[in-house]
Amino acid sequence: ELLELGIRGPVNAAQVEDLVRIKRSQRHLLGLINDVLNFAKIDAGRVEYRISDFGVEEAVGDTEAMIRPQMDAKNLTYGLDECASAGHVRADRDKFQQIVLNLLSNAVKFTDAGGSIAVRCDVDVDVDGEWSKLRITDTGTGIPEDKVAAIFDPFIQLRERFDPANSGVGLGLAISRDLARAMGGDLTVESVVGRGSTFTLVLPHPRLG
Repeated sequence: ELLELGIRGPVNAAQVEDLVRIKRSQRHLLGLINDVLNFAKIDAGRVEYRISDFGVEEAVGDTEAMIRPQMDAKNLTYGLDECASAGHVRADRDKFQQIVLNLLSNAVKFTDAGGSIAVRCDVDVDVDGEWSKLRITDTGTGIPEDKVAAIFDPFIQLRERFDPANSGVGLGLAISRDLARAMGGDLTVESVVGRGSTFTLVLPHPRLG
């Protein structure tokens, strides 16, 4: 950043491009480190949760803004259904948004240019009470049937080719499911190769209990 500001002297266009790559790599590395640290904290039971009732639509909207540039870059169609009364959840808002951001990031990563991502929510009732369900559906590459059960395991990555721009350590989904379960819910997936995937985040509805 100091070099970009010209504090050490002027930089030419080629050097600016190099600095941009350095900053992008730095952010990527920081993301990998944070994933490992977050997983270690969860595994050690050292994560604190601040549970409250909040609206899903607003929380998802705030998260969407973080990923919108990547969506626009790939010309992806994005839709968030109006959630109305179904769109409330009892959870830690920051942890909820962390899960949603990871799911949206994955959807963007594995969806080809011109595809679509849809988010919708509803309430389900079973013998245990009422549950808020947030579904994120993409038209991406999908997940092979023999790998669906493993994608929530730590350090599992689906990409066969190394992609420096999108590579990770395979902890995002593991962290997301652990957070969901710690808040009394769960994270599941349904997928068809070549047609896309639907991840469903289930958390207590405010009327539960």
